[in-house]
Amino acid sequence: MDLRDKANDAHQIALELMKQIIALASGVVALSATFLEKLKPGAICLGLLGLSWAVLLASIFCGLQTISAIVKGRLDPDFEWSKGSGQTYARISKYAFVIDILLLATFTFLLLVRTDQSGDAHLQTSICKCTALPH
Repeated sequence: MDLRDKANDAHQIALELMKQIIALASGVVALSATFLEKLKPGAICLGLLGLSWAVLLASIFCGLQTISAIVKGRLDPDFEWSKGSGQTYARISKYAFVIDILLLATFTFLLLVRTDQSGDAHLQTSICKCTALPH
């Protein structure tokens, strides 16, 4: 396998990764927006969810920019998408997606702590003390 074949394989793998990140990020935004009315999160949770959506949108945008750079690299052999802005967009998209997963996990945790799972006692979080107290 020569260097050109390896480069094409790398381009294809990067393209697939960006498509998966975009699809997952879009799905998370749509799913969380769909169930938001039923969840009734508090102000802190809503702020966290808003930040999460902003990070997801940044991930989607940067993923699309990366795909655009990959396509340009395939059309123009002198253009190396994996250097410069293409590489930067890919890196931002990947890390923004990972950060968003952490934000959504935090949002979900806070929401679960606030929500009665058993039907008996409601739990209320004390953000300052990091403890859950019966309501």
